[in-house]
Amino acid sequence: MPELEKSEIVKHVLQALIDISSRKTTQGHAVSTMYELIKKLQEKYDFLKHVEIKDTRFLEVEEPVTVMSDIDKVEPSDIGKALYDIIKTMNTALGKNAGYFFIKELKNNIGDMYNSVMIEEMGLDLGLMQLEFEINEMTKKL
Repeated sequence: MPELEKSEIVKHVLQALIDISSRKTTQGHAVSTMYELIKKLQEKYDFLKHVEIKDTRFLEVEEPVTVMSDIDKVEPSDIGKALYDIIKTMNTALGKNAGYFFIKELKNNIGDMYNSVMIEEMGLDLGLMQLEFEINEMTKKL
C-alpha cells in the first residue's frame, strides 16, 4: 500500500465533506460553512492555518481545498482530533440537511485506503463516529 501523506488525507477528507455537503445543500453554502469552520478551529488546532478553502464556483481549474505540506510534520493523532471536530461540526452545521447517515456516507466516499490510515495512524474511526452519532440521536428521542 502506498504511503499517504497527512496533507493528502486531510485534503481528500475535506474535499469529500464539501462534495457530500454540496449535494445536500448548495456548493456555496458547503464551501462557506467549511471555510468558517476551519477558521474557527484554527484557535484550537494551529496547524489548520495550512489549510485554505476557496469558493471555486466561478473559477475554472482550481480545487476548493488546498493543504500545504507543513501539515505532514504534525502528529497524526492531532490531525485525527482535528478531523473528528471538523466532521462533527460540519454534520451539526448542516443540521437536518446532512442526513442521518452523513458520516457513513463520508466513510464510503473516501475509500478503504484512507479509512485504514485514519484508524491506524490517526485514531479516527468513522464507523465508530457514525455509531456515536446514532446513539446521541436515539438518546435525544428518549
